Amino acid sequence: MGMRVKDSYRREGYGTRRDYPSRADLSWSDRHTSIRRRSTATADRDTAADNEAQAVASKIASMADRDVRQRYHELVDKRLGSELTALERFELEWIEARLDAEDRDPQIEARDRQWEMERTELLQSIEDLLLKLRS
Repeated sequence: MGMRVKDSYRREGYGTRRDYPSRADLSWSDRHTSIRRRSTATADRDTAADNEAQAVASKIASMADRDVRQRYHELVDKRLGSELTALERFELEWIEARLDAEDRDPQIEARDRQWEMERTELLQSIEDLLLKLRS
């Protein structure tokens, strides 16, 4: 079975894959220049994504409470109707985290800690009783 060759390859003068230079044919600097270009492009994309993420995070941090809740509802409504972009999903996660942090009341936090200590003491006493019954 023969190898299919695209017409554009033939127009460019390449008939088969054997016509392309192999890695062994390329010089060290040619190979590493190619790798450097790819890694630079990837780094540029990563930097752009980081900048966008930081911009979203700072925008959410600086928004008024009412605006945050309004944007949250807009994103949730959009999510129900269609797919959110990656940046919008990121924004929604940050908004949810901010709203969760605002909802936590210091008194509730103190009660939760007290309840957790009492629960731990109760479980420890049950384990002690079980040990005494087994021996």
